[in-house]
Amino acid sequence: MKPHPVLLLFLLALPAPGRAQMIRGWGIEGGASGGYQLLSITSASTVPAIPHVIRWGFSAGAFVEFLNMPVLSLVLETAYAQRGRTVTAEEVTASQILSPGLSYGPPGGTPRLDYVHVAMLMKLRAWKFGFVPYATVGPRFDFLVGRAQDPAHLFDQFKRSEVGVTVGGGIEIITRRRPLVSFEGRWSPSFSRAFSSPSLMIRNQSVDLLLLLWL
Repeated sequence: MKPHPVLLLFLLALPAPGRAQMIRGWGIEGGASGGYQLLSITSASTVPAIPHVIRWGFSAGAFVEFLNMPVLSLVLETAYAQRGRTVTAEEVTASQILSPGLSYGPPGGTPRLDYVHVAMLMKLRAWKFGFVPYATVGPRFDFLVGRAQDPAHLFDQFKRSEVGVTVGGGIEIITRRRPLVSFEGRWSPSFSRAFSSPSLMIRNQSVDLLLLLWL
């Protein structure tokens, strides 16, 4: 199949170094992933306020960064992350009011959800060299691949996929015009509901603290 003429002209118009810089680099990432859930009470029942207690797990994945411009690039990444929630006494009390007979497990339990996500992030860097602060934002697609530590089967009815956004920022260390390592923090709320019933809606959210190694 012949290349599209417009694409061919665009590539020919780029200088050789420009073509080489279409891909800025790639690498692996890992760190701590903290999951929590927003519970929306949709019934008229009087229930106590339910605090959001983070359940910490780990995350690991890979990324490629391309469309390299002086301070702008795009990042495509995929990663595995452990999320879920920490069961609180207030949540157990609320479950007895909203869904009699449904047990959320003992207070202090940490039922886990395992996700694989794909994200496309726009990355804005403050400058080119040294210790470079940056910000990222973009859509994220989560796919549920497993459950664990859930003796009450709380997560059996959770949806298999979700859509959300990732917002983050960090510091990138660049030497000799090449990134070496990045330290990044993120917040990732989901727009879609992980669970929905006549009395309760649940949305997943997470915070991540990551180390990115450029290869």
